[in-house]
Amino acid sequence: MIALFTGGSGSGKSEMAESYACRLASNKKPLYYFATMRVWGEEGRARVEKHRRQREGKGFATVECPSRLPLGVAGGVILLECLSNRLANAMFGDKDSAPVGLILSELDALAEKNDLVVVTNEIFSDGARYDAETAQYIGNLGLLNQKLARRAQLFVESVYSIPVVHKGTLQ
Repeated sequence: MIALFTGGSGSGKSEMAESYACRLASNKKPLYYFATMRVWGEEGRARVEKHRRQREGKGFATVECPSRLPLGVAGGVILLECLSNRLANAMFGDKDSAPVGLILSELDALAEKNDLVVVTNEIFSDGARYDAETAQYIGNLGLLNQKLARRAQLFVESVYSIPVVHKGTLQ
């Protein structure tokens, strides 16, 4: 099962995804938090601490995975935070030649054996022009979001902390 949560920065998408993952686990399945962010600077550390505080006491086992996603996990609920970081790491850190295909194959493998809740970002509405490398990143993230939304049984957009369900049922 795949559930995809998207929204702009500060939209509440992470909190929604965490709550949904906890409901899926219902204390019967292991609950994993796949953290994909490479921490750079004080702002990054503050963001990581905010997310750790949000998850505190909810039963998540945190797995730091800024490069490859660990595919050996089975029978649990995985919250992947977040797809946009995973892509940035693949493109700019690891210099993967085909990051979209690589990441989709990781997600498909994880979803075969787990309930997978993915957080991604909506970064497509600012109307700004970017350099070629950034434009390629934005295009790849759009492609990943589209392909994952098609695969997902649930697709939710967070708009000012209000869930807008585009596919499936949020319970």
